[in-house]
Amino acid sequence: MAGIAHATLRAFLALDFDDDALSALGARLRRLRAMPWANGIRWVSPDNLHLTLRFLGDVTPTQVERYAEAFGAGLTRIAGLAKLTLSMTSPRFFPTPSRPRVIACLVEDNPMLSELAKLAEACAVQIGLNREARPFKGHITLGRTRDALPRGAALPRDEAVTAIRPTAISLYQSQLDPRGAIYTALRSFSLGSHL
Repeated sequence: MAGIAHATLRAFLALDFDDDALSALGARLRRLRAMPWANGIRWVSPDNLHLTLRFLGDVTPTQVERYAEAFGAGLTRIAGLAKLTLSMTSPRFFPTPSRPRVIACLVEDNPMLSELAKLAEACAVQIGLNREARPFKGHITLGRTRDALPRGAALPRDEAVTAIRPTAISLYQSQLDPRGAIYTALRSFSLGSHL
């Protein structure tokens, strides 16, 4: 039959973290939610905290399968993933303090993280997606601004850098819901870091 639309789903690839990292992120999230301007932010559920390697957008189930196969094959060529440790900053206004779209903990540059992001991008192009226009900048979103932040809104002063460990990379389906996004793991790739 002509004109049948192919079903699509909204998907992204992300690093999942161990319990210690999630505990540190949860503590930062609780502190931020207590700020006087916190009602102007859509906060991420603690269960949904992750580091996005590549947002795929609306893709077909066939593209999802091809992406997962290509990424899994490429992942086998990256050595040392089980020992991957990342350094996370305290929460920041991102991408710029003057015009933030999110409040996020930034992840400092790391050669292995860059390699994962390049692989994620190459696989996206391989399944027919456009190349990402912006360079990859690792961050963990804690909340999204609804409108402009109130004048004088400031983050808690904390320059501590925290070491965090990813345990897996997951390909997620994201379903938008008025109460917050619902993430369903479609495929997961273990990094072997089960500490």
